[in-house]
Amino acid sequence: MILSYYKFLFKYFFQQSFVKMKLRRNNFIGKKCYISKDCILEGGNVINDYVYILEKVILKKNTSVGLRSVIANLEAGENSIIDCGVLCTGYGDGKIVIGENTYIGINNILDWSSDITIGNFVHIAGPSTGLWTHSSVNMVLKNVNLKNLSSPERYRLPINIEDNVYIGGNCTIYPGVTICNHSIVAPNSVVNKNVEPFTMVGGSPAKFIKNIDI
Repeated sequence: MILSYYKFLFKYFFQQSFVKMKLRRNNFIGKKCYISKDCILEGGNVINDYVYILEKVILKKNTSVGLRSVIANLEAGENSIIDCGVLCTGYGDGKIVIGENTYIGINNILDWSSDITIGNFVHIAGPSTGLWTHSSVNMVLKNVNLKNLSSPERYRLPINIEDNVYIGGNCTIYPGVTICNHSIVAPNSVVNKNVEPFTMVGGSPAKFIKNIDI
């Protein structure tokens, strides 16, 4: 048992050393990070301390990941920033795709139970804005076992955020929502319906506030 444990540790440290050595040629890698061997960093990326990069991650050129973030099933475009404490989590076969020059704020949560698509020049402020692509409400109401995460009662729907969108901190975005281009979601809002382009919404649930003229 002890021998198997040390074999595991040796394999883990050897693999991580090789992965980081290869990636450090064109990127900055902070201390005490874990990086999956299938991770692709295209160059000029900054990975800060204590970051976990799990499976199926592609970071295009000049993107950065902040302190203590955990990312998985994610592709980020050039010049984008994933700030400190961002958590990618979920159960399903979804994928998170982030465009160019887009900012994901401190302690935000991205749920890859279904797909999340985020456009270019999008700012999702922190802290604690959550993009949730699943709901377990029906599991609770219909006595579905918590371990049965593939149940149809745990429904999953994608989220689509188009280009040039600003979302304030402490917001919740519901499954199935589309937030159209050139729109603003005020802080502390709950978005359970689509947001039209060139509009500002806010509140719980979010309602129309005004048109945006640019």
